[in-house]
Amino acid sequence: MLTLRFVLISIFALVLGAGSAHALPSLQLGAGSVGDWVFDAGSETWVVTDTNFELLALANATTADGGNGGYAWDALGEGTQTAYLVASVAPKMNLNGFNITVKDSDGTTITLTDSGYGTPPIGDPNSLAPHGIFDSYFEIYEFEFDAGIQSIYNTQPGGSGTGKGYLEAFQITINSLAAGVEGVHFDLMTLTGDGIYDPYIGGGIVNSFAPFSHDAEYGNAPVPEPTSAVLFLVGALVVGQATRRPTKARINA
Repeated sequence: MLTLRFVLISIFALVLGAGSAHALPSLQLGAGSVGDWVFDAGSETWVVTDTNFELLALANATTADGGNGGYAWDALGEGTQTAYLVASVAPKMNLNGFNITVKDSDGTTITLTDSGYGTPPIGDPNSLAPHGIFDSYFEIYEFEFDAGIQSIYNTQPGGSGTGKGYLEAFQITINSLAAGVEGVHFDLMTLTGDGIYDPYIGGGIVNSFAPFSHDAEYGNAPVPEPTSAVLFLVGALVVGQATRRPTKARINA
């Protein structure tokens, strides 16, 4: 029965692996060289507890430029590499619950583009998927991938894919959190058209965003995504059944 249990555990691990190993996404967030980063396998999120840390943002280039995944910008746009880092309160609540400082690779402080409550951008009915974080208070920071095309990689441990793209390293400081706020969740997105966020119309329309397996969070480990949580529960029940049944048979014998 140990063999059966091993097979069941192996199958369960493969199922989880199949859901977590993605090709190189259009946009990604990942752990930088500053901060005690840990990849939370349950939520497939990079988590850091240091109040000063480096957060990486990566974007895939076009196939013509050496990229091998979805291009991060609208092909009908103006070719700008403008993107948006979204910081939101975790757990979700309608409260301006954090004070942070975001600096780019050159040490320049990135100014706040917009803030609000809901699922950004507010003007896009599809916007970012909730994935347990939204609706919540959020802040949006505009920046440019201006370091030129370079080699990029899959930021998810075990994820596949390499190619050409853009990389920006943010230096982030968590200055304070309000009472009841456990962390700050980070997402990454680009917009269609000219790619520029317009706060007067509620933002814009999302073109690409970092998948949930390639996002990041400061604070406690986030709540697992529904798919991962369900898989874990089912796997645990299956393994438990395989472990208990032989014992019952021996007792009856």
